[in-house]
Amino acid sequence: MKQQVKDISVEEFRSFQSGDSKAFRMIFEKYKDTLYRFAYSISKDSFVAEEAVQECFIVLHEKRITIQEPNGIYPFLFVLIKRHLIKVFRRSVVATRYKNEQLPTWTEDRNTLEEHLECKDLLDLINKLVDHLPDKEQQVFRLNKLDGYSCEEISQDLKTSKNTVKNQLATASKKIRLQLSRMYSLII
Repeated sequence: MKQQVKDISVEEFRSFQSGDSKAFRMIFEKYKDTLYRFAYSISKDSFVAEEAVQECFIVLHEKRITIQEPNGIYPFLFVLIKRHLIKVFRRSVVATRYKNEQLPTWTEDRNTLEEHLECKDLLDLINKLVDHLPDKEQQVFRLNKLDGYSCEEISQDLKTSKNTVKNQLATASKKIRLQLSRMYSLII
C-alpha cells in the first residue's frame, strides 16, 4: 500500500497527542477511507474491514503519546491494520480447521434435558406401579427389568423354577403395560 501522507500541522498533532477529540476526529476522517479500502482489498468482507479500521483507531487513541511526529500516524495505523487482518486470518484458519476436523466427528447426545426428565418421570411412574404389584411379581419384575437379571439368575436366587419366574414376569409386565396404556391414553 502506497503511503499517503496527509497534511497534519504540528499544532493539530499536539492537540491529538493531548487527547483533543476534534483533532482525533480530523485524523480519523483523513485516514479512515484509505485504511478501509486496504482492509477490504485484503479481507473481501466489509464487516471485517470496518472492524479493522475501528480497532486501529482505538489503539491509535490509546498509544497516541508514543507517536513522535505527524508523519508517524499513517505508518502506525498501517502496521496496526495489517496486524489486525493477520489476526483475523489466523482465526479463520483455526475455525476452518475445526470445521474440517471436529464437526464431521461430532455427535450430539440425543437425550435432551426434556427427554431425560420424561424418562425419569416414566421410570418413577413405573416404580409406583410396581409398588402395587404382589410381592413376588414386584421382586421378579424389579430384578429382571430394572436390575437386568435373567430369568435363570432370578430362579436360582429365589429358589423357584424358571417357568414360575417367567409367568410372574409376564403377569407383572402385562399389568404394568395395561396401567401405562390407560394413563397415557388419558394424557394423549
